[in-house]
Amino acid sequence: MLSHFLQVFLPLFVAIDAVGLVPVFLSVTSDSPEPRRRHTAVVAVLSASVIMLGFMFVGNQLFAFLGIRTAHFMVAGGAILLVLAILDLVTMGKPAMDPQQMVGVVPLGMPLIAGPATLSTVLVLSADPNHGIAWTALGIAVNMLILLVFLLAASAIARRIGLNALRALSKLVMILLAAIAVRFIADGVTQLVKGE
Repeated sequence: MLSHFLQVFLPLFVAIDAVGLVPVFLSVTSDSPEPRRRHTAVVAVLSASVIMLGFMFVGNQLFAFLGIRTAHFMVAGGAILLVLAILDLVTMGKPAMDPQQMVGVVPLGMPLIAGPATLSTVLVLSADPNHGIAWTALGIAVNMLILLVFLLAASAIARRIGLNALRALSKLVMILLAAIAVRFIADGVTQLVKGE
């Protein structure tokens, strides 16, 4: 049971990258007072959770409608995750994100938290019969709680650890995401070769 949970929790934890979101969140909310920043964190996490859960159900229905097998999406989703991880590793900050343009809760929740890497991971995990919707939903819930704690404590974390250390940790997390992406691709190719 713990093994099932960790197999869902860890890829989502790496894809969401709560550590890497702390400096970005602080930059986006730099002009907000602390109470407003905490409120923004709560609403952003809730909106991202709804988007991820909704995408999980719509994605599975879309698979059935288009006749896409799990193996197909594991290869495609793994390739997307690999590209995103590489882009993050070779660029400063989050790719394709301009903190100056991030005004409002929905942009914060959607591109920063429920981004392409996270949504791809959600679809791959929920479509995998070894995990399914229930385990994936539990993984999302636990990860969102962890992320909320990180964002609510963002100012304190930045003061204690420093923004540069947080960015370095985020790059390490992206290396793990690249490794998970390669595993998704390899598993998908194996299933296709076996005709599963």
